[in-house]
Amino acid sequence: MAAEYDGVDALMAAITGELLPDAARADAEFMAGHRAATADVALLREQLSAIGDVLAAPPAEDPSPVKAPSRRPRAPRPAGPVRRGRALRVALGTLAAAVALSTVVGLARLVMENSGSDAQASRSAGAADAKGSAGEADRRSGDGPPPSAPELTLACDRLVVEGTVARVEPRGGQGTRIVLTVTRRYKPDRGPAEVDFLLDDGALPRPRRGQQVLVEVARGSDDASRWAVGEDRVAANRAWIVKALPGSRHTACPSDGST
Repeated sequence: MAAEYDGVDALMAAITGELLPDAARADAEFMAGHRAATADVALLREQLSAIGDVLAAPPAEDPSPVKAPSRRPRAPRPAGPVRRGRALRVALGTLAAAVALSTVVGLARLVMENSGSDAQASRSAGAADAKGSAGEADRRSGDGPPPSAPELTLACDRLVVEGTVARVEPRGGQGTRIVLTVTRRYKPDRGPAEVDFLLDDGALPRPRRGQQVLVEVARGSDDASRWAVGEDRVAANRAWIVKALPGSRHTACPSDGST
């Protein structure tokens, strides 16, 4: 079959869709080659479109290798020398497209994996930063877990009580004085009906009048070392205090008061 007619290439005409001159249309051999080339190009476009659909699908959490769409290959047509040359060009073009596609898919997967690793590393780093900056505040405000050495912590406290906030007295930039009407004592066993402690101006949560509070004050200090506000937080801290209190009576506090 004629691959060209007066400078018009049958394969390129099929790819570009250019209009054929009337003289070329009148050449039966050229038109047979053009129809065959058009069919091959259409098949190639179908295959690339199917591959594109696979790539455009939303990625799974654990992406698996992209599989080429299953399609029964079209039975080859008998071809003469010219037809084999045109088929070779189509095959080489398909091979080049497949190689380029494999490279793109590989790079895309690599970027996705690296992005996922970077995101995970970023989340881990952020969690570590948050733990370092907010962990101590959570521990002090009674929102976090019990101390790692609860008996030692209580041994170093001079005051551990529950009560209802009677007064909140700001001290003009010097923190806030909280006065509690005591409802339950842990340490010491006896004492006045009201106790007070200090909170820094930026300390959270801020107790309000009428709220239930459990507070610890360390030896040699008037500032709260730990406080819990509200029934749920008070109950959670009460649980570990009641459990650790007997052992704390037989635990010595270091001279520097550290826990």
